[in-house]
Amino acid sequence: MKTIGTYFLMGLLVAIGGILFADTVGHLFNGMDYGSAVTVGIGMYVCIVVVTCTGILVSKMKREETEKEEE
Repeated sequence: MKTIGTYFLMGLLVAIGGILFADTVGHLFNGMDYGSAVTVGIGMYVCIVVVTCTGILVSKMKREETEKEEE
């Protein structure tokens, strides 16, 4: 149960970070209307999260392969 709570908390923090990032981008891209700029910010944040998670998963898989080869 402790692990589930930890992952839930991490997911909540990532979601809050996404909201703050999208709002910041919405204010930075002041040449666009706010809704479109926030949509661009959410897209950018999702790309960052997907690339980061993919990198973590690939490195974990490679580490497990290396450990199996050593045995």
